[in-house]
Amino acid sequence: MASANEAHVEVEGINYYTEFSLPDSQDKNAPCILLVHALMSNLHMWDATVKYLHSAGYSTLRFDHVGHHNTPPPPQSKTTERRMSVSGQLAYHMDDITRHMHQLVKERTGQTQVAAVIGCSIGGVLALRYGMMFPRNVDQIISVAAPGIKAPEDKKPLWSQRIKQFEEDQKNGTDTLCQATVDRWFPGGPEDDGVRAEALKHVKTCSLEGYKLLADTIRNYDYTDAMHTYPIEGCLIVGGTEDTAISFEALEFITGYIQGSKLVKMEGAGHLPPMQKPEEFNKLIMGFLER
Repeated sequence: MASANEAHVEVEGINYYTEFSLPDSQDKNAPCILLVHALMSNLHMWDATVKYLHSAGYSTLRFDHVGHHNTPPPPQSKTTERRMSVSGQLAYHMDDITRHMHQLVKERTGQTQVAAVIGCSIGGVLALRYGMMFPRNVDQIISVAAPGIKAPEDKKPLWSQRIKQFEEDQKNGTDTLCQATVDRWFPGGPEDDGVRAEALKHVKTCSLEGYKLLADTIRNYDYTDAMHTYPIEGCLIVGGTEDTAISFEALEFITGYIQGSKLVKMEGAGHLPPMQKPEEFNKLIMGFLER
């Protein structure tokens, strides 16, 4: 696997940790794919995907979300400024993070074009939004386990409950939320014990502030109207049949509005198919990228 070129890039007060890696061939002109991880996970959820993409001749760029893993929460003063500049208590909107992603591409690759954006969970929404905001700078979109094109109303109270649990865990030195999150992501049997253990390491690198910031983001967006004129033809929409965080009705709605798009239901997969079923997921995305 190609060695990662690590660097921090500051964008609007967030000191993003990034890894840009060339393919196994070390071709500096290889097409680049941007990968966006799930809330409470980190960029290592893509390790198997990145290894596969490198062997297939792609460069990759991935990053840690704000307050996750190696990207620290922004200084409190800058967070407060963001809160004052956006309605309500929202610190960073989906559009803010999407712009940050575009800036990271420019800073790390020296260009604006990427062959694809692949995102999971909140990353799946951000991938779709990237296609809306920067259609000339991305060829293909792969959205995995997106909660929908608008924040699901029935899920909003859950985020407040989870934040409260996170606060209690920090106070008591417990990891109840971490364990519950991993169990929710991978609801299978003993065969998934290994991936659960790996994912547990990831979620434990998420800070409370980072969790709060993205929890605000994921329950405050609505791109329904924008879907009527989605500018990218051919998107791959992926969901796991055992994923309780998604609605296939919502994913079918998305697919119906994007010309040439395809919805794939991964049998037996939970919320993070790239980790749970890497071989199946890698074959799926390569079939789409190389079609």
